[in-house]
Amino acid sequence: MEELAVLLRKRLKTTKFILVVGGGYSSRLYIRSTRSIISNNAILDQIGIAFTRINALILKDLLSEFNVYPNIVTTMEELNAGITLSDIVIMGGIIPGITTDSVAMLACELTGCKEMINVSNESYVHDRPVMEKGSKKLPKLSHQQLVDIANKYDDRSAGSNFILDFFAAKIAKRSKIDILFVNDSIKELDLVLSGKKHNGSVVKDQ
Repeated sequence: MEELAVLLRKRLKTTKFILVVGGGYSSRLYIRSTRSIISNNAILDQIGIAFTRINALILKDLLSEFNVYPNIVTTMEELNAGITLSDIVIMGGIIPGITTDSVAMLACELTGCKEMINVSNESYVHDRPVMEKGSKKLPKLSHQQLVDIANKYDDRSAGSNFILDFFAAKIAKRSKIDILFVNDSIKELDLVLSGKKHNGSVVKDQ
């Protein structure tokens, strides 16, 4: 976390950040174990949203030295106020059926941001699920390619872990928001924020 803080100190001189936090492994594990007693997907989504907001609270506390908006933002209306007043706004999930991928993309669209950085364990989009035989990573792809892949493989189930969901891909396409995929390496994230070549997929129309 100290490395992230160092990186933010350097970048906050010229940039504001909207940090959208997912539920992670704990959320997926909890949802998977709860399916035996709850079959309602909207409720399972709400459980996932609760985990994203817990993680967002933890991140907010860890970044308390910065000018972080005091609330975990839960609406697009509040986002507008938050990004005006603060250097960093932190969000989790918002409503059932809408993943944090989509929240991040809608946040970009609303605030006029033309670049979204997706930080996860997987830094490359593949032409099919990574576990499938013959899966190939795609260093560069168009928005339409990403939409097509997401449409085929994103099943929209609560707690699913596709690299970027279909709705988010469609939002990125309609507003021409570039997407830079990167793993959780601070070195790689620094390269991305510096506009340099990094190890990860880039979604951008030529």
